[in-house]
Amino acid sequence: MIVHEPSAVTVAASGRSAVVIWIDAEGATLVRWEGAPRIVRMASEIPSRHGSTGNVRHDPRIRSGGGGAAQDRIARHRDGHVRDFVSTVAGAIAPDEEVEVMGPAGVRDELARLVRAEDARRGNRRVVAVSPGFRVTEPQLIARVRERLGEAPARIERGPEHHPDRPGPG
Repeated sequence: MIVHEPSAVTVAASGRSAVVIWIDAEGATLVRWEGAPRIVRMASEIPSRHGSTGNVRHDPRIRSGGGGAAQDRIARHRDGHVRDFVSTVAGAIAPDEEVEVMGPAGVRDELARLVRAEDARRGNRRVVAVSPGFRVTEPQLIARVRERLGEAPARIERGPEHHPDRPGPG
């Protein structure tokens, strides 16, 4: 696992802190806002589901998909890597941060479940939101964390040449 930047808790002008996390089997991106974006990238060591299992023999009397033992071992191995990675990402989240987790359902839901379980164990009350797994860019993650903190993202004002139906100044 590679962490590209140390983690820090973000406290907005409102006194709240938040982190927006994009997570999938390849890695995680944690975005915080401290007047400027603070981005932490974590690489995952979760093995791909697409790897070959080698020469796996199946009993010809069993219908397709029934060769189970080798696949079960591979799935258990992968699940162990998922748990380790999700635990590492959860460890980078401060207990007082609002959390929004984004990404594909499997890893995203596992992280949200782990954070909520840890909060319940500690008696911690916080927002842990979960959003669908559409691929998003870092600027979109930055805008999302700013919205969570109630800070409007910077908008670009376009001149009248971009709005032909609106009159220009003067």
